[in-house]
Amino acid sequence: MTAQNPANISIYTAVLLLAPLILLAAGCSDSSEDTSVGQPLFESSAALLEPAPASFINQDDLPQEEYSDLLRAIAKERVIAAVLERKGDTGEATEATGDFDYQNASSRLQGINRSLTELSEDGPDTYALVHTLLDDGRLKSWLIAPGERIASDISSKPYDGTGFLTDGLGVTALASARAPRAEGIPGMSAADTEAMLARDQSKEAVAKRFASLAEARDQLLPGAVQDALGTHTGRLLIVGVRDTATAPYAAMFLRNGRALMNWSFVSVPDIDTISSVVGRFDYHDIDLSKAVIVGDPDLSRDPQYDWEPLPGARAEAAEVARMVGADPSRVLIGKEATTPSLRKAINRTENIGLVYMATHAVADPKNPLTRGFAAMTGGHYYAGHIRQERFRGWEDSEPLVVMSACQTALGRVFDGGGFGVAQSWTAAGAGQVVASLWNVSDDATMLQMNRFMHHLKNGNAPEIALQKAQIETMNYTDEQGRKPYLNNPKMWASFSIYGKPSSWTAIDWN
Repeated sequence: MTAQNPANISIYTAVLLLAPLILLAAGCSDSSEDTSVGQPLFESSAALLEPAPASFINQDDLPQEEYSDLLRAIAKERVIAAVLERKGDTGEATEATGDFDYQNASSRLQGINRSLTELSEDGPDTYALVHTLLDDGRLKSWLIAPGERIASDISSKPYDGTGFLTDGLGVTALASARAPRAEGIPGMSAADTEAMLARDQSKEAVAKRFASLAEARDQLLPGAVQDALGTHTGRLLIVGVRDTATAPYAAMFLRNGRALMNWSFVSVPDIDTISSVVGRFDYHDIDLSKAVIVGDPDLSRDPQYDWEPLPGARAEAAEVARMVGADPSRVLIGKEATTPSLRKAINRTENIGLVYMATHAVADPKNPLTRGFAAMTGGHYYAGHIRQERFRGWEDSEPLVVMSACQTALGRVFDGGGFGVAQSWTAAGAGQVVASLWNVSDDATMLQMNRFMHHLKNGNAPEIALQKAQIETMNYTDEQGRKPYLNNPKMWASFSIYGKPSSWTAIDWN
């Protein structure tokens, strides 16, 4: 860990601990309608901080042992990533095997350095966050910056996953109201739902959310890595292990406020995605009007589950179709939203640019391919089916897929990351997938996705469009002048982007 001045530590710690309290007391200290990226969320809090300790070290100045550890992390990531590749190609789960190729890791590091420089041209700087598990179970984080600079640190305790965030953020309570129920099991009454929502807004619930996010931040972004992110801005590409790529980084507090005010995020499939020019999403080449859109399938006859209605999803899909000018024959609403109709519409859309699905979904931590699905009329679209698709022209078009549904970023967790509905779409040829980390709110999702598509239409790259949409949803003001989502990140930090980083020009992020 980088040495720090005790005075810096005390001020830094105090401000991080007080930031949520300042937010709660002021009520509007992050309520600015300005959604420009790269602007600190807590202007007054950030001003109290002394300069952060120097977090980055030039790669040439790394001690030999530390440099060897970095190469080992890259080599290890390549070995464990092969497990997910095999899952995507064959559907089979295997153990990570093979020797660490240090010479190849050195070449990959050079490729990462070149890619980060190229990806930073014409826009914010692009950084890579690489996680690796040490033999003692602790998580080591490597932050690789443009200009061949490195910041690294190690979590203070063994890594045991981010499952605690489900309860800490209040997602458990949200799921109890929105998750599908087995046929015949009664749902929550209106009174129970109202009481649950009231508890969700209590000071105790808000404090629990902030404490849970702080714990996750200190594990996933330890020490020098946290300092570096808290004093810079840009785009962060996350190469995760286990479930580290499916954490709500946007909601975490850094030195300069909420991370989403200064960073956009992309969870990438593996180290190869950021070490070669092949790992780029050419967003400029896709035509959003060539879209296939699904909204609010008719699930009234599902023999297995009872589903809550999704009026917001129906309105959301109709609005997206209007915004992009989609062919009405490729907008599948209600009873028309069947799996065969979706396949047919995708295959007959030449140079398809967008697949948009506003529906229910289910992830399964043990059998992601056979039990994880997007809910559809008359028969669900399982992850295993998506993985096996050979859509015409997708090897060239690499469309954007938006899964505006619950749990679509989740699935079975392997050492090299997770596999579920989102990864199934990239296995089928999607360039990027917008997917959710937990059960989501119908109303908040409709708002966020409307703003997301607005920014896409204005030329923003998907990761920047999502960042702006999350800021706007967080700051949403209702008819009573309240900001119901401000201190409730599960309502606006639920979506993330999985796949390749966008190659951008100035218009993509301004």
